This record gives sequence, C-alpha cells and structure tokens, in this order.
Amino acid sequence: MVANRGEIAVRIIRAAREMGILSLAIYTNPDEHSLHVDQADEAVLLQGESLSDSYLDQKQIIRIALENRVDAIHPGYGFLAEHAEFAEAVLHAGIQFIGPTPGQIRLMGQKDRAVELAKKLSIPVLYSEKGTKDELVKVAKNLGFPLMVKAVAGGGGKGMRVISSEKELAEAIEKAECQALEYFGNGDLMLERYVPDARHIEVQLLGDHYGNLVHLFERECSIQRRFQKVVEEAPSAFVNNNLREKLCHAALTIGREAGYHGLGTIEFLVDEDSNFWFLEMNTRIQVEHPVTEAVTGIDLVKQQIWIAAGNVLQLKQNEIKLKGHAIEARICAEDAGHDFRPSTGTIQQVVFPEKDGIRTDHFLQPGAEISPAYDSLLAKQIAHMGTRPQALNVLSENLKETLIKGVETNLSFVLQLLENERFQKNEISTSFLKGFEPEKQPDLSPVVAAYLFFHLFRKIEKPRNIWQQIGFRTSFPVFRIWVDGIENEGSVIFVQDGIQLRFNGVATNFRLTEISAKRMIIRSDNTQFILYPDDQKNQTEIYFRGRTVALRSNLVPEQVKIEKQVKETKRFQEKINSDLFGKVLGVAVQPGDRVLQGDVLLVLESMKTEFQILCPQNAIVKNILVQTGDRIKDRQLLVELSEESCSSWSQFPDQVSEDLTSGEILNGAK
Repeated sequence: MVANRGEIAVRIIRAAREMGILSLAIYTNPDEHSLHVDQADEAVLLQGESLSDSYLDQKQIIRIALENRVDAIHPGYGFLAEHAEFAEAVLHAGIQFIGPTPGQIRLMGQKDRAVELAKKLSIPVLYSEKGTKDELVKVAKNLGFPLMVKAVAGGGGKGMRVISSEKELAEAIEKAECQALEYFGNGDLMLERYVPDARHIEVQLLGDHYGNLVHLFERECSIQRRFQKVVEEAPSAFVNNNLREKLCHAALTIGREAGYHGLGTIEFLVDEDSNFWFLEMNTRIQVEHPVTEAVTGIDLVKQQIWIAAGNVLQLKQNEIKLKGHAIEARICAEDAGHDFRPSTGTIQQVVFPEKDGIRTDHFLQPGAEISPAYDSLLAKQIAHMGTRPQALNVLSENLKETLIKGVETNLSFVLQLLENERFQKNEISTSFLKGFEPEKQPDLSPVVAAYLFFHLFRKIEKPRNIWQQIGFRTSFPVFRIWVDGIENEGSVIFVQDGIQLRFNGVATNFRLTEISAKRMIIRSDNTQFILYPDDQKNQTEIYFRGRTVALRSNLVPEQVKIEKQVKETKRFQEKINSDLFGKVLGVAVQPGDRVLQGDVLLVLESMKTEFQILCPQNAIVKNILVQTGDRIKDRQLLVELSEESCSSWSQFPDQVSEDLTSGEILNGAK
C-alpha cells in the first residue's frame, strides 16, 4: 500500500511495478482523477472529508491494508511518514513498515533529541534551548538575535519562524506553537541561533537491518521560500572534496550511532568559510531524492523496498560514484504574482516535454482536482547533464515548453530564478530569495507576434473574415491590441520570412516555424519561443513561459469590444471576502475596532501556507463573520467594515503615518 498521494505516490507505484510488486492506492474524492489512482493495481476510496479523517486516519488506513491483504506500507513523505505511532501500529498489525523503526523515528525525528545525539558525538551544532513558551521567552535574551524557533517534532518548514528582535519574540513563539500543534500534534518548541546567509546541505544515507550503512553524497537545498525548498541540486557546486568528506563522515557517524536502517537524510548548515553545523535528520524519503538518483544511478525507492523486505544492502561505499550534475525544480500551484497565493482548480491540459536528460515526476492529468486541503506541489522536473551550466540550460528549455492549464503555477517564477545571473554563478544561500525580484512585466512581444501569426497565417479553408482571406499580403501600420485588458498600439510589416513587429516602442523580427491549433513555435534571431494558443469567442489565450496571456485586437473583428471610458471613483469597500480556500488561523480585530489601511484583519491558511488579510482602507470593524478554526471557501464573506467616523482621522495624520511605519499596535488592531 502507498499511504500517500500526489507525485510521490506515483513514484512509489512505478518502483513497485518495475519490481513486480502489486500496488494498492488510497485516495479521497478530490483525488479521484489523480494519476496515482489510475496507475495503481487497485485503489480504495478513503471515507472522510478532512485530512485527519482521510490520509491521517491511521485506523482506517490499517483496516484497508488488512482487508486487502497488504504485505507492506510505504508512507512516502509528509502525512504519516515520520509518525512513530503509525509505524508501531503498522508493525503490530503484522504489516511491514517501509522505513526505519519507531524507535529510530522518535530518536532522530525529534529535533532536540537528534541535536543532543550529535553533540554527544562531537559533531558541531548550533547553540539551542528547548522549553515551554514562557521559558523560551526568558532564555532568548541570553541566546541573542537573530534566532530561529522550531517545532521539536516539525518538518517541511512547518512550526519554524525567524525572530529578528525581542519585540517579535512572544508572537513568533505563539504562532510556531499553534502551527506545531496543528501539523504534528506536539507543541514543544526549541530556539536555535539563526545563520542568515548559510547554505543548506544534506547528505543521503541508506542502511539495512544488518549494520551496513552508506552515504550517497550531498545535495544543495539552499534555494528556499518560507523554509520550503524550491530548487535542489546534486552534488553541491560549493562543496569541495575536503568538505564533502567531512560532511559525509559526520552523517555516517550519526547514522551508525542510531543503528539506522532504511533511507534517511542528515541536514547541515554550512557558512561561506565551510564551517558546518548539524540541523536535523529526516527519517523518510525526501522530495528532492531524484537529484541523488540521477548522479548516482541508484533507485532509492527500490532500495527502500528491498531493505524493508529483509534483504542485505548490496551497495558498497567505494562503488558509489558521482556522475554529472542534476538540478530539480518544484512546480507548485501558486500565483507568484500575488504573494504566492495557492491556486486551486481542475487541470485542463498538461504537456511535459520529454528531452534527453530530463525526468518529470508528477500526478497530473486532465480532470485532476487541485484541492486547497493538500500541499501545492504539482510536479518536479529534473535535469541531469555533465555540468551544472548544461543542466541549467536543459532544465530551463524544458520548463519553457511545459504546459499546465487549469491553475496558476510558479513556473514563470522558477524560470526567472534559473536565468538569474547570481544563481547561475552559484552565489546562493538560504536568504537568496529574500533579495530576488522577478520581473513584474516580462517582454510579451513574442506573445503578440504569436497572436498575429495565429490569426493571419493559419491556412483556413473557409475564412471567417477579410483578414484571414488577405493573409500574407497586407501590413498594418497601426493596430490596437489588448494584452490582459491593457490597451497597446503596435505595427506590423510582413517581411520575406515573417513579420517585423513594433510593440512597446521596440521593433523585432519574428518568423513562424510551426503552427497548429494547439502549439506554435516562432523564432527571433537565434531564440526560439514555444507557445500554446487557445482561441475563444471574444479573445485568444496564449500560454507562454508558465503564464496565460489574454489577447484581443481590432484586427480580429469578432474580438473587438467598445471600451467604455468609465471614470473610476474610489469607493469604500464594506465587505471583505476571501479570495482563497482555507482555514482561519487567527482573528486580529474585534467589532468596533478602529483599523487603518494595511492593518491585519485575519490570518488564513491555505495549502499549508499562511496569508494575512489586510484592511483596504481606514475603517471601523462592523462585524466579523468567522472565527479561529473555521474552514472557509473562495469568495466567502469574512469581515464587514464601516466608514463611520473615518473622516475625523485626518486630524492626526502624523500619528497614523508613524504607526503604519513602525507596525506597532494601534487601538487593538495589529
């Protein structure tokens, strides 16, 4: 049984099938059309709508396993993967748990216990303290700032917060405890010295039940946003042979002391001077495991299954070699243009190109529902080439041809990250994305050119309008085109092998190399652009570099609309509606509170990410329609505001400005 969902479930099912082992999938109603359900030999619907009643329902999962005569359960990552009690229950039911023992999960899965073990072995650790909320507030001053508060039982970036000053201390600890209880059922916390510009390097371990333990070298996982990894590499381009030997030796020392078997990862922080500190151990398969598989040629999931079956590890340390460089990019259902807000919906179309050196792990197919109840990870694309620059190039080119339609994704953001000069020079750290600003308005002239080619160059048997009849023979000195609702002027001249487009004041030559109703390829000089058109009634949507652009023009009469020039008047926004699905984590105001523009009204969670709902203007809180713990739907009414008495606020503008700048609490509103 694969006790998980998404891309990791598909990955495990594939490994089992290649080993000649039948697989059983479990799924919820939102996952009915997920690829893992179709690819498993059998699939069983979980009863229950919430996460706790489905993928986290230990009793139901074990009951299904027993009813279907399952020999072993693979937990994947997340959910119950590092839950010692679940591993115990599986073993008690007479089923093999594919992973370490419950005791090893408890020892290494608890961050504070793992740190104590590393200290005992004389492996460097960051100075830390554990305790209750009140105790940590007291000891924080002795530790100094900045600090990191962590959930002792945490993982995946949950229950973690950076504290820059004493002023942030109490609130950060409170929020970390709430998140730790929510995700792990354990609110224990620890404070740790924070190293802001370090690298996150991890070492992969693999051991059997007979004392054999090997490492599979290191991975670079420094590109992170909100403590979630975005891009991973193997090996690290920063780590030299001397540092690699030290890190791998430290990882093996910890693993041997724990008597570890199965797959596990030792994580380190490394500064620019190659000083390193042990952070934690993950007692499961990692999301980023494919980069290690690529550079070592070893299938880690098959190794997990082999070891769990009681077999002897057949790998020898001196036989494990590094070959080339691998880079993985995570594609998530996030709207990068709006603070990475989670995106939900139904997958309409998917294209993952198959190039040499590329591997794609995903669970997507048309009809698959992307639910707010689960993690936002949709797919991973991995490039494996001889060198890092080659891998970067191949991965970028493949992502440009990738199409995921039905939800917003971070594809455009990842592409700009991979093309960033500092990233390409390997000038990275865990703080890299804090200073990374993607383009707000990338060059859309290739999209406009594709639009013109699509409407003027297609061979149409029965032309619908004069422009389709004219085709190549006419130039347009001036035309109007609306790009995502914004009016622009352009001109086009037909040249020998294509067109010369003037758009946004820049003239560029484009030529068409491939066109169909579903895909287009155009070129400008030596640059190739792949785009996916979708012709609709009143506009044409073109998917390009991970985003959908809506276009219409006066060159296509059926798309022309009379633009009403309506003078915008600023209106008071009385109702605050949610623009995402999720859960209310906290309510920051009360009815009757006076709030300022930019004040936090509510804190919501969607796809395991927190979002603040901010007040759009100075107002009085009239009514709050939700409370902490409520599940909310898209467009649900959250707060009602009143502009009563707001005019009197102009009497103290300096105080308002000062309070907004400092972020201090004003009249009870954060």
